[in-house]
Amino acid sequence: MADAIITRRGGGLVEIEFNNFKVYNDTVTRTTPTKLSQARYSLAGASVGDYALFAGGYSSPSYYATVNAYDTSLTRTTPTGLSQARYNLAGASVGDYALFAGGYSSPSYYATVDAYNSSLVRSTPTSLSVVKSSLAGASVGDYALFAGGFGSKYSNIVDAYDTSLTRTTPTGLSQARYSLAGASVGDYALFAGGTTETDSDVVDAYDTSLTRTTPTSLS
Repeated sequence: MADAIITRRGGGLVEIEFNNFKVYNDTVTRTTPTKLSQARYSLAGASVGDYALFAGGYSSPSYYATVNAYDTSLTRTTPTGLSQARYNLAGASVGDYALFAGGYSSPSYYATVDAYNSSLVRSTPTSLSVVKSSLAGASVGDYALFAGGFGSKYSNIVDAYDTSLTRTTPTGLSQARYSLAGASVGDYALFAGGTTETDSDVVDAYDTSLTRTTPTSLS
């Protein structure tokens, strides 16, 4: 148990200083499951059913189509690979599918989307509306969204896939950019940051109806 002393009172506030403070939690442990089948970087991750999937990537001189799936026991399997080897792709999940979209392998940018269902069977839905890599993925409601990226030019395009893997194209990002990040919270999918000629602090948010708003920028 830590020793505590009150160091200041005032304005209804009490400041407490702890000495020799340590926390032990016997329920938190680290495990190290089986490694990926190949060392690589700039791969993408997404989840479906009882699996976390990691797809694509690069390790000089090779581009990979490999997909590794880890189940709830952290056992690794290797389902059918991506339809095209590539890296700097993006992952997102919707309904019974984990999707991997876009990417690059020299000399080509790709619009390809590969979808894996909860049995790890791969299908190939409609491609992105443009070829690009360094895009971002996030999910909201009944949609997986893929936003931004770079192909022949900087992109503000957002492609949304529903639970039937039908693609729609909602209002684009407020600013074209690549190397941005996506995340979900409540009823929103957010896409933040990125770069073109200059770095961006812009955040674009899409709700479950795919309506875009632009909340406060990054700090």
